[in-house]
Amino acid sequence: MDRTRLNYILFFILSFLIIFTYTSLFTPKTSQKPEQQKAAQHEVSKQTQPSVEEKAKPIEETELALNPQGKLITIKTPIYTGTIDTAGGRIVNWKLEKYKETTDNNSPPVNILKDSPPDFNTSLMLKDFQIPNPIPFNYDGADEVNVTEEEQEITLYWKSPQGIEIKKTYKINPSSYLLGHSFEVKNGTRAPISETLLIESYGKVEQNGRGKNNKDFLAMVSDNVERVESIPKEPIVFNGTTSWFGFSDKYFLSAFLPEIGGETQVRLVNGEKEGVVGAIFSYPSDVIPPGNKSIHESKLYLGPMDYEILRSLGFGLENTINYGWVGPLARPVLWFLNVLNGGLKNYGLAIIAITIIIRLVFLPLTIKSMASMKEMQVKMQALKPKMDALKEKYKDDKAKQNAELMKLYTSQGINPLSSLGGCLPLLIQLPVFIALYDVLLYSIELRHSSFLWINDLSEPEFLFNIPGVGIPFRILPLAMGLSWYASQKMTPTPSMGTENQLQMKMMEFMPLIFTVMFWGLPSGLILYWTVSNILSIVQQLYVNRRFMQAKGGS
Repeated sequence: MDRTRLNYILFFILSFLIIFTYTSLFTPKTSQKPEQQKAAQHEVSKQTQPSVEEKAKPIEETELALNPQGKLITIKTPIYTGTIDTAGGRIVNWKLEKYKETTDNNSPPVNILKDSPPDFNTSLMLKDFQIPNPIPFNYDGADEVNVTEEEQEITLYWKSPQGIEIKKTYKINPSSYLLGHSFEVKNGTRAPISETLLIESYGKVEQNGRGKNNKDFLAMVSDNVERVESIPKEPIVFNGTTSWFGFSDKYFLSAFLPEIGGETQVRLVNGEKEGVVGAIFSYPSDVIPPGNKSIHESKLYLGPMDYEILRSLGFGLENTINYGWVGPLARPVLWFLNVLNGGLKNYGLAIIAITIIIRLVFLPLTIKSMASMKEMQVKMQALKPKMDALKEKYKDDKAKQNAELMKLYTSQGINPLSSLGGCLPLLIQLPVFIALYDVLLYSIELRHSSFLWINDLSEPEFLFNIPGVGIPFRILPLAMGLSWYASQKMTPTPSMGTENQLQMKMMEFMPLIFTVMFWGLPSGLILYWTVSNILSIVQQLYVNRRFMQAKGGS
């Protein structure tokens, strides 16, 4: 095989490897498989308290009501409106006032518990005592509680016939998505009682494709973030120090933060009720002496997956946002994008500004690469008569023809692989492109941000469906493809043989291929790529003009 053809094969192999590596590395990683999780269960350190399976029937073996059963309490704050069911003290609805379902002006606020049963049930296991599940709490306050300035508490209570008193308290902060949560058990009997408290949370787990509104189970156990992206066929157990666990979709999160150190357990099971997945958190068992009480303090987070909000809470909740291994780059990109948006008051303008800044940073390298390619194009044009003569002379001996061509290139200081140097600026910008891609894909800051005719930069552009086809018509992907084609036609492409001609013909289809591939991607990402293509055209015009002036042209 001749050297030139080998170079092309290597080029396409490397291109395939880049695509394959991106697909492998940047797709959100799933948690361990159930088989691995079952194996991990055998590594749990021995504990004195019984396991979750021994303490209580799991969700899949109980008929816990998935609808409100008690009195409903409405909580209103400036940032959310929630509903609590006195049965179990469960949270039924949680609507975020600052986030709408759609971009429509009359859109209702997002209800982050819309697709799940009442959440955060507290199940109490007492040896020799039967505690109903859900606990039928009493509540003496008003049906509607408005919390606008100072923190308020909502306390639910219940007392068993034997004298066991139970209280569940929510602490509502009107300016925070973080709720205080405590559970108190007082032993009013004459004998010690053995207690185990379980927190039961519910949600849905489903995948609709990368960047879509996927629903995941998340947990941080022993400083490792676990993700479950499909409904478990068998229970999955996470053992270790649980920092938090909960359910998320693309932009919103409901999580329980137990605020307890040491070995704990989270058990994830298939609820088998309309795709519901249940998570059972087990507190360590303890003994309450007569006349004493136990108090379990914890917190709940029900709010947006806003990186700065989550980071400021100090529980590691910012790790719920899955930027992949480009996270260290994505976070400063997001910060800088927010800074630009703060000045320009529009994320579309901020994307254009960050594109220009990125191109300016790489400008010296880009100009040098373009100039080198232009110079090579001129050299190849000058050598064309000699190249044609060699091809004619050795037309019946391809090996000899290629060998003589290589000698000719070497004598003129031409490296055949230098034509690939124009890809270098693109490859260097690739991590930034991927980081910006994930920022636009997963950052709630871009959600419902408009620009010109685009309603939402975090979603594909939509104007209307093409009649008879059903495919949405979009301007930005077409502009991206056309600008890419124009930039490609202006880029010097020195010819070195028929293989190069074939390669160039194949490359001409790249704008069309990527236009189709980018058709359903976020508008903000395509805006970045389109502006980048336009800047490439401007840079190439500058290089061509400077080269002509250096050669004595006008």
